Amino acid sequence: MIEYKNNPQNNIVEIIIEGKITEEDFDQVVSQLKVDISKHGKLRILEEIRHFEGIDPLALWKDIRFGFAHLNDFTHAALVADAKWMRTLTEVFDRILSVKVKTFKPSQIEEARHWLADLSSDRPQP
Repeated sequence: MIEYKNNPQNNIVEIIIEGKITEEDFDQVVSQLKVDISKHGKLRILEEIRHFEGIDPLALWKDIRFGFAHLNDFTHAALVADAKWMRTLTEVFDRILSVKVKTFKPSQIEEARHWLADLSSDRPQP
């Protein structure tokens, strides 16, 4: 299951994952993301993984295709997850993608929200 939350006042969206991601779940999120991308231009995204049981193979393929096609539509991504392997993989992506990526533990979700909302995080780090 995927829950999608957006705030019409800004370009921040939150995606909450709990359980297995189906193709239908993914398609619904993509259609919502496309609406928000066309409204805001670029998005900041918080992905909270509460419990992950896997992803349907077709949904995974669609995720990869959507991610590459819309890479420039995201400026920041915060991953909130308990699983260390997910946080480590995300940190690797931060080094190779143009999107600024940062990981957080579940207890740091408010810190993740503040990081995304802080416009100064667009400035280059010294």
